[in-house]
Amino acid sequence: MSRVLVMTGPAWVGIGAQRSGTTWLTDLLTQHPRVGLGTNGRKEQHLLHKVGDGRVPESDYLDLFPDDGVRRGDWTPQYLRHASTPACAARVLPDDVPFLVVLRDPVERFRSAMRLAATRGKSWPYPVPITVQTWTGMYADQLDVWAAAVGRERMHVLVFEQVREDPQAGLDGLWGVLGLDPVPLSGVEEESGSSSRADWDWTPGLRDSLATLYRPQAERLGRDWGLDVSSWSSLA
Repeated sequence: MSRVLVMTGPAWVGIGAQRSGTTWLTDLLTQHPRVGLGTNGRKEQHLLHKVGDGRVPESDYLDLFPDDGVRRGDWTPQYLRHASTPACAARVLPDDVPFLVVLRDPVERFRSAMRLAATRGKSWPYPVPITVQTWTGMYADQLDVWAAAVGRERMHVLVFEQVREDPQAGLDGLWGVLGLDPVPLSGVEEESGSSSRADWDWTPGLRDSLATLYRPQAERLGRDWGLDVSSWSSLA
Protein backbone atom coordinates (compact mmCIF):
# COMPACT_ATOMS: atom_id res chain seq x y z
CA MET A 1 0.00 0.00 0.00
CA SER A 2 1.46 3.36 -1.02
CA ARG A 3 2.06 6.03 1.58
CA VAL A 4 -0.11 9.16 1.44
CA LEU A 5 2.03 12.30 1.76
CA VAL A 6 0.72 15.37 3.57
CA MET A 7 1.34 18.59 1.67
CA THR A 8 2.78 21.25 3.95
CA GLY A 9 4.74 23.63 1.75
CA PRO A 10 8.47 24.39 1.85
CA ALA A 11 10.60 24.07 4.98
CA TRP A 12 12.72 27.03 3.82
CA VAL A 13 12.65 29.61 1.04
CA GLY A 14 15.67 31.36 -0.46
CA ILE A 15 14.58 34.75 -1.76
CA GLY A 16 17.71 36.48 -3.05
CA ALA A 17 19.74 38.11 -4.24
CA GLN A 18 20.34 37.43 -7.91
CA ARG A 19 24.02 36.98 -8.87
CA SER A 20 25.04 36.65 -5.22
CA GLY A 21 26.15 33.03 -5.30
CA THR A 22 22.70 31.55 -4.74
CA THR A 23 23.28 28.53 -7.00
CA TRP A 24 26.61 27.77 -5.32
CA LEU A 25 25.07 28.25 -1.87
CA THR A 26 22.06 26.05 -2.66
CA ASP A 27 24.35 23.30 -3.90
CA LEU A 28 26.17 23.42 -0.56
CA LEU A 29 22.97 23.66 1.49
CA THR A 30 21.56 20.53 -0.13
CA GLN A 31 24.69 18.51 0.60
CA HIS A 32 23.00 17.80 3.91
CA PRO A 33 21.19 14.46 3.58
CA ARG A 34 18.05 15.91 5.18
CA VAL A 35 17.83 19.01 2.97
CA GLY A 36 16.44 18.99 -0.55
CA LEU A 37 14.61 20.84 -3.29
CA GLY A 38 11.06 20.46 -4.54
CA THR A 39 10.03 17.14 -5.99
CA ASN A 40 10.79 18.41 -9.50
CA GLY A 41 14.44 18.95 -8.47
CA ARG A 42 14.57 22.62 -9.47
CA LYS A 43 16.61 25.10 -7.48
CA GLU A 44 14.43 28.00 -8.70
CA GLN A 45 10.70 27.39 -8.89
CA HIS A 46 9.72 30.90 -10.06
CA LEU A 47 6.23 30.31 -8.73
CA LEU A 48 5.68 32.17 -5.46
CA HIS A 49 5.56 35.57 -7.14
CA LYS A 50 3.15 34.15 -9.73
CA VAL A 51 0.90 32.96 -6.91
CA GLY A 52 1.08 36.46 -5.48
CA ASP A 53 0.12 37.95 -8.83
CA GLY A 54 -2.81 35.54 -9.16
CA ARG A 55 -1.38 33.79 -12.19
CA VAL A 56 -1.15 30.27 -10.75
CA PRO A 57 -2.95 28.54 -7.84
CA GLU A 58 -1.23 28.04 -4.47
CA SER A 59 -1.24 24.27 -4.95
CA ASP A 60 1.10 24.56 -7.94
CA TYR A 61 3.76 25.68 -5.48
CA LEU A 62 2.86 24.01 -2.18
CA ASP A 63 2.44 20.54 -3.66
CA LEU A 64 6.13 20.47 -4.61
CA PHE A 65 7.08 20.11 -0.94
CA PRO A 66 5.55 16.97 0.62
CA ASP A 67 6.01 16.05 4.27
CA ASP A 68 8.40 13.19 3.53
CA GLY A 69 11.09 13.82 6.13
CA VAL A 70 13.24 15.99 3.86
CA ARG A 71 13.47 19.73 4.52
CA ARG A 72 12.62 20.86 1.02
CA GLY A 73 12.73 24.39 -0.34
CA ASP A 74 13.60 26.54 -3.32
CA TRP A 75 15.89 29.50 -3.91
CA THR A 76 14.46 31.91 -6.44
CA PRO A 77 16.27 35.29 -6.41
CA GLN A 78 13.33 36.92 -8.20
CA TYR A 79 11.36 36.75 -4.95
CA LEU A 80 13.44 39.39 -3.12
CA ARG A 81 12.79 42.14 -5.65
CA HIS A 82 9.20 41.26 -6.60
CA ALA A 83 6.67 43.42 -4.76
CA SER A 84 3.87 40.83 -4.70
CA THR A 85 5.89 38.04 -3.15
CA PRO A 86 6.31 39.11 0.52
CA ALA A 87 2.57 39.41 1.23
CA CYS A 88 1.94 36.18 -0.67
CA ALA A 89 4.57 34.35 1.40
CA ALA A 90 3.00 35.63 4.62
CA ARG A 91 -0.42 34.45 3.46
CA VAL A 92 0.23 30.99 1.99
CA LEU A 93 3.32 29.60 3.75
CA PRO A 94 3.52 28.07 7.22
CA ASP A 95 4.39 30.73 9.79
CA ASP A 96 7.63 29.01 10.83
CA VAL A 97 9.25 28.98 7.37
CA PRO A 98 12.61 30.84 7.41
CA PHE A 99 13.60 33.09 4.52
CA LEU A 100 17.23 32.92 3.42
CA VAL A 101 19.07 35.79 1.76
CA VAL A 102 22.64 36.22 0.56
CA LEU A 103 23.86 39.65 -0.57
CA ARG A 104 26.88 40.55 -2.67
CA ASP A 105 28.68 43.84 -3.31
CA PRO A 106 25.87 45.50 -5.32
CA VAL A 107 28.12 47.10 -7.92
CA GLU A 108 29.88 43.83 -8.65
CA ARG A 109 26.49 42.08 -8.57
CA PHE A 110 25.22 44.48 -11.26
CA ARG A 111 28.20 43.74 -13.51
CA SER A 112 27.74 39.98 -13.02
CA ALA A 113 24.07 40.26 -14.00
CA MET A 114 24.90 42.16 -17.17
CA ARG A 115 27.59 39.61 -18.03
CA LEU A 116 25.07 36.80 -17.52
CA ALA A 117 22.61 38.52 -19.86
CA ALA A 118 25.39 38.74 -22.45
CA THR A 119 26.33 35.09 -21.84
CA ARG A 120 22.77 33.94 -22.45
CA GLY A 121 22.18 36.32 -25.32
CA LYS A 122 18.97 37.51 -23.71
CA SER A 123 17.25 40.19 -25.74
CA TRP A 124 15.30 42.68 -23.64
CA PRO A 125 14.12 46.02 -25.01
CA TYR A 126 16.33 48.82 -23.81
CA PRO A 127 16.47 49.96 -20.98
CA VAL A 128 14.83 47.01 -19.18
CA PRO A 129 18.08 45.20 -18.21
CA ILE A 130 19.66 48.36 -16.78
CA THR A 131 16.50 49.34 -14.90
CA VAL A 132 15.84 45.88 -13.40
CA GLN A 133 19.45 45.32 -12.41
CA THR A 134 19.74 48.76 -10.82
CA TRP A 135 16.69 48.06 -8.63
CA THR A 136 17.99 44.59 -7.74
CA GLY A 137 20.83 46.14 -5.74
CA MET A 138 18.49 48.15 -3.48
CA TYR A 139 18.83 45.52 -0.79
CA ALA A 140 17.81 47.50 2.28
CA ASP A 141 14.52 48.63 0.71
CA GLN A 142 13.68 45.08 -0.35
CA LEU A 143 14.53 43.59 3.04
CA ASP A 144 12.34 46.18 4.76
CA VAL A 145 9.36 45.13 2.63
CA TRP A 146 9.93 41.48 3.46
CA ALA A 147 10.42 42.14 7.17
CA ALA A 148 7.18 44.11 7.29
CA ALA A 149 5.30 41.21 5.71
CA VAL A 150 6.76 38.11 7.38
CA GLY A 151 8.64 39.43 10.43
CA ARG A 152 12.31 40.25 10.79
CA GLU A 153 12.91 37.21 13.01
CA ARG A 154 12.24 34.93 10.04
CA MET A 155 14.84 36.63 7.84
CA HIS A 156 18.34 35.15 7.79
CA VAL A 157 20.70 37.37 5.81
CA LEU A 158 24.26 36.46 4.83
CA VAL A 159 27.01 38.44 3.12
CA PHE A 160 28.33 36.49 0.13
CA GLU A 161 31.94 37.59 0.54
CA GLN A 162 31.98 36.30 4.13
CA VAL A 163 30.42 32.96 3.21
CA ARG A 164 32.91 32.59 0.38
CA GLU A 165 35.72 33.12 2.89
CA ASP A 166 34.39 30.44 5.28
CA PRO A 167 31.71 28.30 3.61
CA GLN A 168 31.55 25.72 6.40
CA ALA A 169 30.68 28.34 9.03
CA GLY A 170 28.07 29.89 6.76
CA LEU A 171 26.37 26.58 6.02
CA ASP A 172 26.57 25.41 9.62
CA GLY A 173 24.55 28.52 10.49
CA LEU A 174 21.92 27.82 7.82
CA TRP A 175 21.57 24.19 8.85
CA GLY A 176 21.15 25.40 12.41
CA VAL A 177 18.26 27.61 11.25
CA LEU A 178 16.66 24.41 9.90
CA GLY A 179 17.24 22.60 13.19
CA LEU A 180 19.93 20.33 11.78
CA ASP A 181 23.40 19.37 12.93
CA PRO A 182 26.16 20.31 10.49
CA VAL A 183 27.89 17.96 8.07
CA PRO A 184 31.29 18.41 6.37
CA LEU A 185 31.16 20.24 3.05
CA SER A 186 32.85 19.11 -0.15
CA GLY A 187 33.46 20.72 -3.53
CA VAL A 188 33.27 24.28 -2.23
CA GLU A 189 35.58 25.52 -4.99
CA GLU A 190 33.59 24.02 -7.85
CA GLU A 191 32.31 26.56 -10.37
CA SER A 192 28.59 27.18 -10.39
CA GLY A 193 26.63 26.14 -13.45
CA SER A 194 25.23 29.67 -13.66
CA SER A 195 28.60 31.42 -13.94
CA SER A 196 28.88 34.39 -16.30
CA ARG A 197 31.30 33.87 -19.16
CA ALA A 198 30.73 36.73 -21.59
CA ASP A 199 32.44 40.08 -21.15
CA TRP A 200 30.60 43.32 -20.47
CA ASP A 201 32.15 46.77 -20.16
CA TRP A 202 31.12 49.66 -17.94
CA THR A 203 29.87 52.72 -19.77
CA PRO A 204 31.45 56.00 -18.61
CA GLY A 205 30.22 57.08 -15.18
CA LEU A 206 27.86 54.15 -14.59
CA ARG A 207 29.98 52.44 -11.96
CA ASP A 208 30.35 55.66 -9.97
CA SER A 209 26.63 56.35 -10.22
CA LEU A 210 25.78 52.92 -8.85
CA ALA A 211 28.23 53.31 -5.97
CA THR A 212 26.60 56.62 -5.04
CA LEU A 213 23.16 55.03 -5.24
CA TYR A 214 24.04 51.99 -3.14
CA ARG A 215 26.11 53.54 -0.34
CA PRO A 216 23.03 54.60 1.70
CA GLN A 217 21.62 51.11 1.23
CA ALA A 218 24.83 49.57 2.59
CA GLU A 219 24.78 51.94 5.56
CA ARG A 220 21.25 50.81 6.41
CA LEU A 221 22.26 47.15 6.14
CA GLY A 222 24.88 47.79 8.79
CA ARG A 223 22.68 49.93 11.01
CA ASP A 224 19.37 48.08 10.74
CA TRP A 225 20.46 44.51 9.99
CA GLY A 226 23.82 44.31 11.73
CA LEU A 227 25.63 43.24 8.56
CA ASP A 228 29.33 43.80 8.06
CA VAL A 229 29.66 44.94 4.45
CA SER A 230 33.19 46.28 4.74
CA SER A 231 34.25 43.74 2.10
CA TRP A 232 32.19 45.60 -0.52
CA SER A 233 35.18 47.46 -1.93
CA SER A 234 33.19 48.99 -4.79
CA LEU A 235 31.48 51.27 -2.26
CA ALA A 236 34.67 52.41 -0.54
